[in-house]
Amino acid sequence: MNELSFLVKGSAVDPYEVTFIKDGDSLTALCTCPAGQFGNFCKHRITILDGDDKAIVSDNGKRVATIVEWLQGTDVAAALSEYRKLEKAGDVSKSVLAAAKKKLARAMNT
Repeated sequence: MNELSFLVKGSAVDPYEVTFIKDGDSLTALCTCPAGQFGNFCKHRITILDGDDKAIVSDNGKRVATIVEWLQGTDVAAALSEYRKLEKAGDVSKSVLAAAKKKLARAMNT
């Protein structure tokens, strides 16, 4: 099992902690932001999964590439891909997109 955490700038004064745990084919992504704490869709986790290190305030921003590698072949990757396709479609109903967000959040919390 491997674990990697980042501090990210969010809307609160103090940064949020985003933690990724890779265990075999499973990837868990946790965030201390209000959405993440309740297991909901969290932009902080998604940003890192997308390879973006701009919001990271800890000194390990270059390790985002490791998370992108860990993502490959996981159920999180499949759920993120499905969400991105629906997001780009534009004509998808809000309820379908919301369901995809929930599925992605569940995948990251298992």
